[in-house]
Amino acid sequence: MTTLDELASDIDERERHVAGIKPDNEARIVFGAGVPHERQPLSVVYLHGFTASQAEGAPAHRTIARACAAHLFLNRLTGHGTDEPAAMAGASPERWRGDADAALEIGLRLGEKIVLVCTSMGASLALDLAVRRPDAVAAVVAWSPGIRVHDPEQLRAAVLLQGAVVPPGERSPFQRRYWSSVVHSDGYRAIARLFIEWMRPERLGSIVCPVFFGIWDGGEGDRDTLTSVAAMREAFAWLGTAPSRRRLVAYDHAAHVLASPERSPAAARVLADSLAFLHDVGVAR
Repeated sequence: MTTLDELASDIDERERHVAGIKPDNEARIVFGAGVPHERQPLSVVYLHGFTASQAEGAPAHRTIARACAAHLFLNRLTGHGTDEPAAMAGASPERWRGDADAALEIGLRLGEKIVLVCTSMGASLALDLAVRRPDAVAAVVAWSPGIRVHDPEQLRAAVLLQGAVVPPGERSPFQRRYWSSVVHSDGYRAIARLFIEWMRPERLGSIVCPVFFGIWDGGEGDRDTLTSVAAMREAFAWLGTAPSRRRLVAYDHAAHVLASPERSPAAARVLADSLAFLHDVGVAR
């Protein structure tokens, strides 16, 4: 057993002790097929969004890892992967930043540099990592990056709630399996702070690594209704990355969970464009 096998076993053991965690929502290492269980030039870390889990980016994150000849770490943010009513009690941007930092450190044990693949709030955390750890981040693939919410009034109402909240709307069996069905109101306050305090031009302007933004924006009536399309486009312009090494692609007939074939009709296009970008900037084969 290699040191990385022991690391994977330790993560599995830790996740088994999380109260109420739902099957297949656990954090884990996915070793590359045919890749020695040793540190590689690259690793891939997936950071999921608010209330979500690793399935939000599946199977695209695994395909990207294969293209990079890399091991993959599927992270799980604190309070996620469970329907326990108090799971997100005490949530804060700082706590989730700590989770992202820990995921980065695992990624650095798997590879010399890291490709961050991420969705929504996970992309917010990935961009924050690219600001603070430029030495470690080889590229960011951000799907529906969380910069501001689409409906500020809805978020303002949510942060005034107290205790456990059941999100509105019907959910499919897939969503019930991989997304939180109950959210503690502290989670809404945390995501509001994260966007306002960290997703700012003076911070994102320091990012210089290759960055891909995929967004759902097919025009009026066919665009993201959770995160602000205008804010995503604005944030892309803030980036300090050279124009030749950053790319924004807008998709019609898509969904906020942009890369999931279970949620987004555009998933195949999103994956193909993400892979093409990583190839063009010399990260993927």
